[in-house]
Amino acid sequence: MIDRFKMLFEGASLVLVNESSMVNNLARNRNLTTEQIDILYDHKKVNKDSLAEYPKLTDEQFTRFFNDTEVNKNNLAQNPNLTPEQIDLLYQTGGVDKDFLAHYPKLTDKQFMRAFNDGKTDKEYLAHNPHLTTEQIDLLYNTEDEHAVIKNTFAKIQKLTNEQFMRLFNHGDVSKIYLSRNPHLTTEQIDLLYDTGVTKNLLAKFPKLTDEQFTRFFNNPDINKDYLAANPNLTPKQIDRLYSPYSAPKLYNEILARYSKLTDEQFTRFFNDPVVDKNKLARNPSINPETVADNYPTGVINWKW
Repeated sequence: MIDRFKMLFEGASLVLVNESSMVNNLARNRNLTTEQIDILYDHKKVNKDSLAEYPKLTDEQFTRFFNDTEVNKNNLAQNPNLTPEQIDLLYQTGGVDKDFLAHYPKLTDKQFMRAFNDGKTDKEYLAHNPHLTTEQIDLLYNTEDEHAVIKNTFAKIQKLTNEQFMRLFNHGDVSKIYLSRNPHLTTEQIDLLYDTGVTKNLLAKFPKLTDEQFTRFFNNPDINKDYLAANPNLTPKQIDRLYSPYSAPKLYNEILARYSKLTDEQFTRFFNDPVVDKNKLARNPSINPETVADNYPTGVINWKW
């Protein structure tokens, strides 16, 4: 198995790309290992704010960032992997925007209700939080009944029960365009939206498609394949089908390099493609292909180089 991080990190020092640009794009990758975070932290050109905001930090790393005067604590507050204790610490820290804490990390029920009842917290930020439970979605839905913006937020972000999906689908103030952007749609919900005249480019971009649905989008001349290429759920075969070996539609390949879960062969192909910007690969979600289902890195890398 190739070491993708090493390829990119060493490639930056070999002037394959601008070193500062590569290091800081790597820092924004959400799936870095503990060892990779430490390596980047010690790099003279890294933006520590980005490193604090995106990957999963150990308790020791979080404390290091929290006490580092060069790190903006609002970037820490936007890290989606914070523990309940870290959330409480940041909540009690002066100058930290509590809207960020409502927006990104997974909240306990107590923390959710604290944000819900805090008159200074914008409930739209809570509505954007991707970790809401079915009950929390219903609570926000009913509380903000007059605000279509909350419902449109639910429509495009949250993992909905079928009942919640149909409630939004039939709601006159909810745009089906937002529903089309939801990455959690079921096969049946995708087909239902496809037949309602929504912008099919969005359906091609966000939810997980069956092979039949992918082929339908691929063969539809009205679909911009750039949207299909940006879908993070593509299978290796679907990626190969979109890939252009001659880099003619350059954008396809760069979008695939940025968003797709790539095999070693595919990653190497993009790395060696002179047209593809390596910075796209630096933010690829499969930079550590051994990551577990919840996207947290588990592999240990030997850094004797």
